[in-house]
Amino acid sequence: MMSDSKRRLVVEGGEKIVDFDNKAFKPIPEEGIEMAANAMRRGVMYRYQPKTKEESITANFEKKFAEFMGVKHAVGGNSCGSTMFIAMNIAGVKAGDKILSNAFTFHAVPSVIEHMRAEPVLVESNREWGMCPDDLDKKAAETGAKVLLMSYMRGHVPDMDRIMEVVKKHDLFFIEDCAHAYCTSWDGKLLGTFGHIACFSTQSSKGMSAGEGGIFITDNDEYAAKAVLYAGSYELLWKKHYNLDPELMDKLQNQIPGYSMRMHEVTAAMLTPQIDRLSVIHKIHTENYMRLESIIGDHPNIEVPAKMEKADRFYDTMQFHVTGLSREKADRFIDLMKMEGIPMQIFGAKRNARDYRQWTYVAAHKEVMPETIANIEFACDLSMQPHLTLDNIEVMGRVIREVMDFVVAE
Repeated sequence: MMSDSKRRLVVEGGEKIVDFDNKAFKPIPEEGIEMAANAMRRGVMYRYQPKTKEESITANFEKKFAEFMGVKHAVGGNSCGSTMFIAMNIAGVKAGDKILSNAFTFHAVPSVIEHMRAEPVLVESNREWGMCPDDLDKKAAETGAKVLLMSYMRGHVPDMDRIMEVVKKHDLFFIEDCAHAYCTSWDGKLLGTFGHIACFSTQSSKGMSAGEGGIFITDNDEYAAKAVLYAGSYELLWKKHYNLDPELMDKLQNQIPGYSMRMHEVTAAMLTPQIDRLSVIHKIHTENYMRLESIIGDHPNIEVPAKMEKADRFYDTMQFHVTGLSREKADRFIDLMKMEGIPMQIFGAKRNARDYRQWTYVAAHKEVMPETIANIEFACDLSMQPHLTLDNIEVMGRVIREVMDFVVAE
């Protein structure tokens, strides 16, 4: 199907019609900027510098985020990778242990496993990029692995009923990587509340943005106590956290090494007002995503896989499969989209860090994962930040269709 538009594309000498940046990251709310600036003016940036937990921006941010998620504990870290590293220490992972994890995820996840000197056991993904429960069951049985570090890559949700059946069947210690899974749920239950521990990212492209940062959450008192100590609490500084058990902290105090992975006051200041913003941008993302899908979803060379019925996503990105195109034409599509002002990428091309075959620092990069390869080889990744208007979305949809038609016809 050719577009009705007679517009000349940039490659043909035409003019761009995109006058916005779909990837521009969210600004910090003014309240957060003022709170952060005040902390810097006062010279109070170290998270344990305030005299009490009530005066600590970080402690109060942790308390507020735990309440938002409906869990007992949240612990701030300096990155999501740090919080996953702490979680794996709590899970008792030792060098050489096998860790079940996604074949399709960002390379930071296998990097954490490598940081532990453990070995990832990669699990296949489905057409909608969630972990395959059947392959998880198979790999858990074959390897005897006892820890699952599962990513909701780009917010895609697998069949959590089946995943939890496998977790229980094999008695897996389940760590959820929720870097992309703010306000994301399965059958009304928030992701991050299924496993023993969950980890969130506050890197700039995520639902809450502070440049860097991570959040560890759990309902387990002992895991929370250990997380505080692993992150870098010492002496009696744990008293500047909410909801910790004093007897447990006293018992564990000198048994746990401190890895200096704390969140600091400026990060927490930037993040605090963003908790309330999450539900607002979730609504924007959902409306924008649904509109774009309605524009491009019926194109014969575009497949937007349907999410699972029980899943509700955050929708801050869109992924779709390019179908019926050669590698060269798919790459041409990406190049021309960039020329039009809408940068995109294909997960399985050009040394993408989300292609497990590029993780040469782990032996698992040599594994043959036919389902994952098929599901990333022509998978396009499009950022949809919340400043985009429905008019912007209309333009994006038009350009995607025009460029696709041009490439197919070449």
